[in-house]
Amino acid sequence: MAWLSTEFYYYKGSAPCRAVHLTLKALKLDHEEKHIDLLKAENKRPWFIRMNPVHTVPTFNDQSYIIWESRAIMQYLVNKYATEENQHLYPKEPEERGNVDRMLFFDMGTLYHAIKEYFGPKLYQGLAPDPEKENLLKQSLDYLDVFLDKNKEDGKPFLCTDKLTIADISVLASLTELDALDYSYKCYGEVYHWVERVKEQLPFFKQCCDEGIQMTRSRTKQMEDDIKKSSEKERKASIPKK
Repeated sequence: MAWLSTEFYYYKGSAPCRAVHLTLKALKLDHEEKHIDLLKAENKRPWFIRMNPVHTVPTFNDQSYIIWESRAIMQYLVNKYATEENQHLYPKEPEERGNVDRMLFFDMGTLYHAIKEYFGPKLYQGLAPDPEKENLLKQSLDYLDVFLDKNKEDGKPFLCTDKLTIADISVLASLTELDALDYSYKCYGEVYHWVERVKEQLPFFKQCCDEGIQMTRSRTKQMEDDIKKSSEKERKASIPKK
């Protein structure tokens, strides 16, 4: 049976979901929001797997056209629904669009990858970040800082052009993961000031992001507390009774 509605399946604690949510708001696109609780494995339910066999979020159902992968969704949304007012989000001019695509791939394969590599133990096990992977993250932020510094010299306040694009939205969403994990990037001056500029362009940023950021912060803290309690319990149990 065909779906006749436009539905956004997402998890608030996911940075890629936040990227799509921001894009939907920027396009002023009417849609139904369907929150999928990954902690309850709602993405593994049969109905969801029938819709998306790789059971990932975000997933977007546009009247029976199903698409997943956040950056692909963002490109699709602008390709289909952009107006003259917001076409700048994904420019049609080949070189400008090429710059946007390049930064989307940088975000996916370099920046967000580095965040997940470094913070994987904390995000999924409640353990300390992997110290061997921190240089990977720092290098990614260095690259981003350099890109933005070069753009400033060229008179471009954003990542790709003189206007906001989905590349800015995608990279900003990835950096919200650092916010959720209380990892400061203030020492990367160009990155820090660019983040503030992009947020100013997105008056719905808090609505789309703040709750999810807090969800991740609370979940990781709870895992850390649980591990500490378990370790303390094991320590006490190991003490010989007199």
